[in-house]
Amino acid sequence: MQAFEYAVPEEVTSNSSGYEFLAYICATSFLSINNDIIFNFTKCKFFEGNLCAVLGNIIESLKDRNNRIHFQELKGNLRGAFSRNGFLGRYSTAVEIPKTFATSLPYARFKMSDEVIANRFFRKELFGKENMIRMSDLVQKEIIRNIFEICLNAHTHGGCEHVYCCGQFNLRKVPKLTLTLADLGKTIKANVNNHLNQNFSGPEAIKWALTEGNTTKTSAIPGGLGLKLVQSLIKLNKGKLQILSSNGLVEIHDGIITEDLLALDFPGTIVTIELLLTDPNFYILQSEENDWNNIF
Repeated sequence: MQAFEYAVPEEVTSNSSGYEFLAYICATSFLSINNDIIFNFTKCKFFEGNLCAVLGNIIESLKDRNNRIHFQELKGNLRGAFSRNGFLGRYSTAVEIPKTFATSLPYARFKMSDEVIANRFFRKELFGKENMIRMSDLVQKEIIRNIFEICLNAHTHGGCEHVYCCGQFNLRKVPKLTLTLADLGKTIKANVNNHLNQNFSGPEAIKWALTEGNTTKTSAIPGGLGLKLVQSLIKLNKGKLQILSSNGLVEIHDGIITEDLLALDFPGTIVTIELLLTDPNFYILQSEENDWNNIF
């Protein structure tokens, strides 16, 4: 029995350094069984709430191997944020879970059979927020379906049981919604290279998987990352899409695709969606256009 301590950096955000820290935890705790795992927040001043999806996934994996989780020096605004999104309440009996999550999309996890549960969750916690961008009921339905496809693909392609999610409505400076979904299943790089018998880098594999029509499924059932409509919404909204898997990080922002190679492999996939809440548009599907013209 040992104790392993992780000093959480001053800032953990949705960028290469933030993702590398999370990958470092995975890499160094992979063989840990029946140990004490300590997360020391003494130096940490900011930890993006949406990344609780990733940290929670890692913690659940550690708990599955009988490790015990401890949080040290988690205080002030940071502790408040981790409490408001329901993350801390999952791992500490001393924390009361708030009844409402005004600016948080709560920490949750879904499995393949949870489509109805996920639908209700995102209807309430995503589209039920007063600051969310406006769209028709059919667009909401399709966006939720796209998001749940990420869960299905994590199970089908990655072989993992759960996908974890968490989000944050940031109403300061540039108001935006940031939503992250994470799994610790087989990586996109491994799946694509096995399927194509290639040696793509992490970013190359992700870009291949993002291309419409590409899938590593061998059956007639449609596959891919399930992000077509989400990508369209992000483009019109001028938001951002990030996908991290293995050592590859691909970001799509304002029509520009950038890529990065991480120093460490992340043993799974992280999808982060960012939408600007200042968007004045009302979104409808093309199939609804005639109906809306008749209404107005």
